[in-house]
Amino acid sequence: MKKNLFIGLILLAIALCPPTLGRISPYNNTVLILVGIYIILAVSLDLLVGVAGQISVGHAAFFAIGAYTSGILTAKCEIPPLVALVCGLVLSGLVAWAIGGAVLKLKGYYLAMATLGLNAIVVKLITGFSSLTGGASGLMGIPPFNIFGISLEDHSHYYYFVWTMVVLVMSGSLALIKSPFGRALTALHSDETAASTLGIDASRYKLHAFIISSAFAGLAGSLFCHYMGFVAPSDFDISTSILLLVMLFLGGVGTIYGAALGAAFLKLLPEITYQFHDYELFAYGLILILVIIFLPRGILGVLKDSARLVMKKRVQSQPY
Repeated sequence: MKKNLFIGLILLAIALCPPTLGRISPYNNTVLILVGIYIILAVSLDLLVGVAGQISVGHAAFFAIGAYTSGILTAKCEIPPLVALVCGLVLSGLVAWAIGGAVLKLKGYYLAMATLGLNAIVVKLITGFSSLTGGASGLMGIPPFNIFGISLEDHSHYYYFVWTMVVLVMSGSLALIKSPFGRALTALHSDETAASTLGIDASRYKLHAFIISSAFAGLAGSLFCHYMGFVAPSDFDISTSILLLVMLFLGGVGTIYGAALGAAFLKLLPEITYQFHDYELFAYGLILILVIIFLPRGILGVLKDSARLVMKKRVQSQPY
């Protein structure tokens, strides 16, 4: 009941945000839309890292695949954005399926290096195929998103569309975790050897988690490219993958809500500390180190502990 109430309050806040703030500026609306897109990215990475227990330092590669697939199909082939979005999502999943069997046999640091290499390869391919992708100059002329002929060029309309996707991705991820498939992933994360002896096919489950996670990242890429109208390789480099990991660990790994909280915090933080933007990567690295050392459960873990402490004191203060 409390969880349903919490989710209801979040949905209400999302729905009332633009009316409450009035006709907010395009800049502020852009910030809120990017927060939603990065929440999808962080949640997708949480499924792979937090739930399935597989390290990835190249998640931005699938973000790029979704963005460039959707952008190229709409800008150069005049395919409807909704169809292009589905193609970007599917292609991201197919690439994950094609390489996942080999990559996921690696463990620990070796898996991290393999995914890091994947990110570098994808960015290099984007830069190399300049006739198709625009190269280092970027892909321009990406049309705004539209659904069945209805354009979402208006910032407020796109805000609601993106946050609808956020709710669907988070709801689907939470349902996945509670399903038998999710419980099998949790078992593999805890002890892969023990789970395998109980009949869980570790390779198959990890591959499926990798595909789902990558498909969600492709969805975020498509949403990103149609809102920005322009994408460049620098949007998807290694620093973006590192940023996603910082979001994940900052909010709380394996919780979905924590991933969303970390993404929202780090995308809103530059709006407060914009004068230090030259030291952004340094700040992300420092935050990651401090969180791992002092807040291993992330912001969400701290909030839960604080709420539990308040409830305990309230119970103790009640007269018998």
